[in-house]
Amino acid sequence: MSINHYTCPFSHLILSGRCGCQHGAKDCIAEKEFGVCLDERASTDCQLLYRHLRSNSDFALKAHHQSSLSVGQQSKIKMGGLLALQEILTHSNKQGIDNIVTLVALTKKTYNGFEKIPFSQLMPKISQFKFRKKP
Repeated sequence: MSINHYTCPFSHLILSGRCGCQHGAKDCIAEKEFGVCLDERASTDCQLLYRHLRSNSDFALKAHHQSSLSVGQQSKIKMGGLLALQEILTHSNKQGIDNIVTLVALTKKTYNGFEKIPFSQLMPKISQFKFRKKP
């Protein structure tokens, strides 16, 4: 029996334990562990959301006309964007996401796609997000 795996743009957040996802899974090649998505539609929606977050985050990251971002900048967009959406849509200030696919589906339903997300409300959270809090 073959299991189809799809790209998960949030896989490192899931593997790190900061987020959960009902369609997320781990896979390994040699000794390299990576995250995958087991649902094609969820993978497509998550990738679309990330592309919209990325294309609207240049100002917040001060990364104008920068084609590639560091892992830290990508993480800031992903985790900061998800936390901002969670706060706006569910009024929750939790520092983790229980189920990414649920949040992505709620975002898509609320804004009738990803093009109409109020990115100006997300950008402050993205620009302020830090993975490590200074003591």
